[in-house]
Amino acid sequence: MARSSSVTFEAVEQICFQLLSQGENPSFNLVYSELGNKGSSEIVQRYIDQWRRETGTAFFRQRSMPGMPDELVASADSFMARIWSLCLQHSDQIFAQRRQELEQEQQSYRASLQAAGERIQELEALLAQATTRVEQLSVGIEARDASINDLRNQAMEFLRQREGLETRIKLLEDTAESREQKFALETERLTRLLQTDRDRYSASLKEEQERAGAEREQLLKQIDLVRQEKVADLMNMRQQLANREERETRLREQTEEAKAALREAVSKTRQIETSLAASEGRIERLQAQLKVASDAAHGKESAVAAAEARARAVEDVRLAETVRAQRAETALAEALAELAHLKRQPA
Repeated sequence: MARSSSVTFEAVEQICFQLLSQGENPSFNLVYSELGNKGSSEIVQRYIDQWRRETGTAFFRQRSMPGMPDELVASADSFMARIWSLCLQHSDQIFAQRRQELEQEQQSYRASLQAAGERIQELEALLAQATTRVEQLSVGIEARDASINDLRNQAMEFLRQREGLETRIKLLEDTAESREQKFALETERLTRLLQTDRDRYSASLKEEQERAGAEREQLLKQIDLVRQEKVADLMNMRQQLANREERETRLREQTEEAKAALREAVSKTRQIETSLAASEGRIERLQAQLKVASDAAHGKESAVAAAEARARAVEDVRLAETVRAQRAETALAEALAELAHLKRQPA
């Protein structure tokens, strides 16, 4: 099957001139090799023939002999053109004949290769069948030998286990009675220790519950105080936001630069409100965690330590939110100062 053409006449022409300058005959094989075996062989051969014709024509067209009669020059040119044409025809015939012989040899090699491949496949199939059969027989023999050895070993093991079990049963019967006596004494001792631990734990738990209750009330007061502060800050922020929006409406009519500054201030204010809302959500979640910690204090001693840790976390969060609120107030003051500066600028 011929390949699709991926070369041009210019590329073939360049390679032919290059080979000719190196003293080589620009045959099909050399040109095709220089092209990297790309393109259709028929098209490459057609380009080579075209180059030969055009090169011969150009050669005879540009040939001149000073001092020679024009009739002799024309006759010599005609003679050389005829020789060139005969050479091209002869080379084409030789190339076509050689190509036909190579194609026949290639077809013969392909047929031989196909027959050899089929024979190899048949032999491989027979080998696979024989190998499978040998493996099956080997597995069967190994399984039978293993079964015999297993049965022998199991019989010997059963005998040893029987002797060992008889000896062990006798020893267990001897030790069972002594262990029952020790178990009764240990049960009585553990019962006394358990009662003592229960009394001590009840007293400690009652003390920790009272302590946790007092701390819970203190935490609730702190949370209420933080909430009131945040609500007051939020109301103040919203009032400032309303006033700022009114000033923004007036400033929009003045300059586009003032509009951009007001939009930036509104964005900062909304971020502050979002931060305050997130703070309220954190306070509510901390209250829920505190309630869970208070309920868990009735069941385990470790819950008291957890409640103390959560209380410290609440205090840390309160301090962090206070710092954040102060930063928000600072940012708001900067935004108000910027708006006042924009108001003072001439329209």
